[in-house]
Amino acid sequence: MLMTGLGSGIDYESMIGAIVAAERAPKDNQLNRQEGMNSAEMDALKEIQNTINSFRDKVEDLNSSSDLEKLKSTLSNDDVLSVTVDSNAVAGEYSFEVTQLAKAQRDQLFKVSDGSTFTKGNISFGSVNIDIATLQTDLISKENDNKQAHQDKVYKEIADKHGLDVTTDKAAIEDILTNSANPDFDQSRLDSYNSRQQSYDDKVTRLTNDGVTIEELQSAINNHADNDGVKATLVRSGDGISMVLNGKNTGQANAIGAVNVTLNPADIKGNTVDITQPDNGNKSLQAAEDAIVKYGSMELTSATNKMENVIDGISLNLKDTGTVNVTVERDDAAVNTNIKAFVEAYNSVIETVNIYTKSSEDSAAALSGDSATRSMISRMRGVIGDEYTASTFQTLSQLGITTTREGTLEIDQKKLDKALEDDFEAVSTLFLGDDTQTGMMDEMLVILDDYHKNGGVYDRRIDQLEYSNKQITEDREKLDERMEAKTIYLRNYYAKMDSQIAQMNQTQSMLVSMLM
Repeated sequence: MLMTGLGSGIDYESMIGAIVAAERAPKDNQLNRQEGMNSAEMDALKEIQNTINSFRDKVEDLNSSSDLEKLKSTLSNDDVLSVTVDSNAVAGEYSFEVTQLAKAQRDQLFKVSDGSTFTKGNISFGSVNIDIATLQTDLISKENDNKQAHQDKVYKEIADKHGLDVTTDKAAIEDILTNSANPDFDQSRLDSYNSRQQSYDDKVTRLTNDGVTIEELQSAINNHADNDGVKATLVRSGDGISMVLNGKNTGQANAIGAVNVTLNPADIKGNTVDITQPDNGNKSLQAAEDAIVKYGSMELTSATNKMENVIDGISLNLKDTGTVNVTVERDDAAVNTNIKAFVEAYNSVIETVNIYTKSSEDSAAALSGDSATRSMISRMRGVIGDEYTASTFQTLSQLGITTTREGTLEIDQKKLDKALEDDFEAVSTLFLGDDTQTGMMDEMLVILDDYHKNGGVYDRRIDQLEYSNKQITEDREKLDERMEAKTIYLRNYYAKMDSQIAQMNQTQSMLVSMLM
């Protein structure tokens, strides 16, 4: 309840507000200041941690022989094959002759006129056996089941809508569905129901009188429970449509095997193609074959056209027959790119740290004087400037990578290119180390793991700051409660004072009137 000051004419509410605000301000300012500092520090730590994560990715790339010692392949004819190489490959010249590509078995089962239907016959391969007469009977049964299921569904929808039982109230349900005089009759529902039921009847009539379509026969083959992946496809040409059986995979081991087709022209309706002719009957279109590649006097075979690691570190993807020469050599451009990415990521860390640790005349940086960040940068610079005796190149400066006044790195590209050309292995050893000594990247990873991984230095700091801000929120809530209690107390106190002043004014007025 607000203080009106009717008795005294004093604006107590403004007075109370000023008193409470004056008492609240120091603590409020303290909480706001601390919360702002915490938030600024958290933002700075997260930003630095993001750059550390990116830098660590580049260090890991450079610490991988597959990335640092990248090889590339050059082909004399890329129409014959393509090549992928990894670090296990040996640089040199290779010659391959592709004499045969891997192929999957492909058979024509028959060729008929488009729109033909079948009443009898048999198709078998492997464990699959399709008896067309049995298929015809199964499809008729399926359509009848579908028709009944549709009727049951519609009847149940009506029963549920009108609180009826689908068994005992069947007559009532049928009346609702079909009787236009019934108040619950719906013509659109009946039309939809009749159309759907008629479609089932039409299909049953067609199956009974004409037989199975070529598409239904195709589906029966492809969905047969014993089919392990062989696919029947329909190939249309000017004078008809062929059903073609395709092996699941290439190679002799994946051959479909014997295919048997028994069809009598009298059991095919609507057909004008003479299936007794060899071109229109069951015939082989393509035999299952392995890929064959000659490498010198050696003959390499594969069930597929992709030969993985056919020679250490070299994989072939065959495209066509023919001869191709392959040159495998070091990919200096990729190595250069990786080293540049490392330098750029390192510089990003240094620049981000400088933003958040160096104060200006106008304001203090969020991490100004932060010992953990100073320690991290000092350790990183130690790794960058250290000597690594496992390599003839013992420092980054010998590769043309030096430190600027700002603490970032810069590259003398000509010097780096020369170092890579003169002794690539020594450059690699500087970064990777050897069997007895660690390289620069391993040393850098040890440092970054203290700040990068979950539970690292920055993660713990961020957790502490988040907890501190949570405490500040709780302290602010407690302050609100105290100030509310203070406001209530002051209102009660001044209410009594206002009442007393009102009584005094009343007494004074009475005395004055008596003396008049």
